Amino acid sequence: MLTLTKILALFLYPLSLGLWFVGLALWGQLRGNRAAAGLYTFIALAVIYFPSTQMGVDMIAGPLEARHPAFAPEELPEADLIVVLGGSVAPEGRYGRMRDLNAATDRLFVAAELWQEKKAPSVLVTGAEPYGPIPESTAMRDILERLGVERASIQEESTALTTFDSAGAVAQKFSAGDTHMLLVTSALHMRRALSQFQAYGFKVTPAPADHRVRRYPAVVPGFLPTIERLDVSTSAIHEWVGYWVYNLLGRFDRVEPSASDQQ
Repeated sequence: MLTLTKILALFLYPLSLGLWFVGLALWGQLRGNRAAAGLYTFIALAVIYFPSTQMGVDMIAGPLEARHPAFAPEELPEADLIVVLGGSVAPEGRYGRMRDLNAATDRLFVAAELWQEKKAPSVLVTGAEPYGPIPESTAMRDILERLGVERASIQEESTALTTFDSAGAVAQKFSAGDTHMLLVTSALHMRRALSQFQAYGFKVTPAPADHRVRRYPAVVPGFLPTIERLDVSTSAIHEWVGYWVYNLLGRFDRVEPSASDQQ
């Protein structure tokens, strides 16, 4: 199911969608319909070009990050638990020695800082590994230890592959109504993650990380397309669509605790 979801999502991403229109343009050209081929070519260029510009990033990703600006530790309240969602490290490289860091690794630095400032006594990291032998949560735990968080203060949840799974798994471990958590995830992802954990009844204070919309201009002029800008826009599109799908499926509806959860 997860693989199917990932494949279907590709058709909504600018690069895949643009290539789809390129294919339609070639099909139109082969059938001798030059008008249709020209139209599809124009759409393909627009679908790929606009999200690859700074204007595209500002319009697509900007509203999501503006909802959740960064906070210094002293601006956040104390809580029972710091929860760090998966996605903070890259998969293991074929020729590497360990997992590489990625753009979302800021989550781990934020979590370590919050723990060191005594904002919560423990950190829970979530994340499974569907194909490799080492869960993502274990790699996250190892990095947190290197950042100074005591091993005894780190808990793992190594079965969750999605935001929905993570919230459900955490709800199995902690009494939602009695738990106040600092939720650490990327600013782009925070809107969906926050709604999902609140659906389980947790008291949640967002602690966003990994803000990717630039404050200052880049060396490359904003009207020129870059891979970095396309990546940020694609991530934002994933979150817009993900929020809409979760809402459509009723995943943000209040989840009542089961009898086993209350024991």
